[in-house]
Amino acid sequence: MKFFEAVPDELFSPLASPNRVLYADALDVLYTAYREKLKLPEDMLYSMLRSRLEQQLAEATFEGEDIDEDELRDISGRARFLIRKLGSKGWFEKERGTDFREYITVPGHSSRLLELFHALREDTPARGYSYVFGTYSTLKVAHESDSVYDKMAAVYGAYDNTRALINLLQMVYHNVKHYFQMQIDMHNVGEVLASHFDDFGQKVMEAYIRPLKIKDSVPKYRVPIQNVLTDWAENDELLIAMANAALADRRGDTPEDCRADLLRKIYWIQECYDNLERDYLDEIDAQVRRYTRAATQKIENLTNRDQNIRGNLHTVLTALSRNRRAADLVDTIQPVFRLCEQTYLSESSLWYRKRPGKRTKAAPVLVQETEADTAAAAKAAALLRSEYGRGAIAAYVQGWLGESDVCRSEDIPLKNDKDYVMSLLAVLTGGDRSADFTVQELDGERRENGYAIPELQISRKENNE
Repeated sequence: MKFFEAVPDELFSPLASPNRVLYADALDVLYTAYREKLKLPEDMLYSMLRSRLEQQLAEATFEGEDIDEDELRDISGRARFLIRKLGSKGWFEKERGTDFREYITVPGHSSRLLELFHALREDTPARGYSYVFGTYSTLKVAHESDSVYDKMAAVYGAYDNTRALINLLQMVYHNVKHYFQMQIDMHNVGEVLASHFDDFGQKVMEAYIRPLKIKDSVPKYRVPIQNVLTDWAENDELLIAMANAALADRRGDTPEDCRADLLRKIYWIQECYDNLERDYLDEIDAQVRRYTRAATQKIENLTNRDQNIRGNLHTVLTALSRNRRAADLVDTIQPVFRLCEQTYLSESSLWYRKRPGKRTKAAPVLVQETEADTAAAAKAAALLRSEYGRGAIAAYVQGWLGESDVCRSEDIPLKNDKDYVMSLLAVLTGGDRSADFTVQELDGERRENGYAIPELQISRKENNE
């Protein structure tokens, strides 16, 4: 399914309008309201919009919006307009209850998007996760149980937990690289320290990396997880029973498909736990070490830049980098430092796009038609008839056959262009009733002296019809 087949076409248009900040805040109010109430009355959403967005509604201009004059008059009308606008774009729907009140219902696509927007606004790390321990405990309980359904569900649960763990590790790795980029733009020791200890330390180290080392440790639970999965994969009777349970749970069309799907997931989980430390955890550790080293050097550089040569050089280079035409500054420091301008030569340095000029009218060029040389044409036609006529072709084929009635491609010499042309003409004329021979094309081809012809069998006709 395509994306805009799953969501309305104009769903995101409010977030692309000049009042996108107001609409984003209104969507967050909608998220809070429908999370608090199972049945959300429209007047309750209206009251929450008025109370929480009063200042924004008063300052909004709504230029270019399809708002009525009555709605634009006061805050109440503007709040009503927000409800009407978001509802018309597909963020929620209305239904009338048994008490004749209008209730707000949030479709599935809106619920997922509102959850995502709220998580981005909060920017809180996912604490309390236990994907590795959850996988281990689920498999252990199912292994000790006699229920085949529990074992089947445990495989799918372990697969989902492992997939979520890999997504988390990828997010952590790229999040560390994000702090590298943030550090480049910092020019104050306090900013670097706050970013390292408060942001990076709490949102990355304490939230993700520390649990992966202690509470949700991959090395601690890897072997027990793999042992349980290996026992199940080697038990054919158990696999058949689990496949039947998966078929009853509508996880496949046939027992064979369910069994193959279970084995794929089991082997995938085992392979992931074999490679998690090398492909993910070690890479994250190396990235964290590089970031910590860079943060330490940044703090040392910012602390001592006014007390040593490195700091003075940093100040000079920073001043030069901010003004490429700082000629006076360069002349001042030339006696102390020998500075050279660094440039580069690329593939486009010696090339300029050609600018088309204006077209000018020129004198027309007369094309002179020459009369055909009838004598030369007649001479060429006579040459073709004499050199490549049917008689010449028949004589050539007779030379190939000799005393035998059949010859093949290897009996045909290909020494020059004429031999090659004659072989082609023999194929073309071999189907004529008046020809003294027949040509049959076989599979393959023959190559000699740069010429290539198909495998042929030329046979002499017994009776020339």
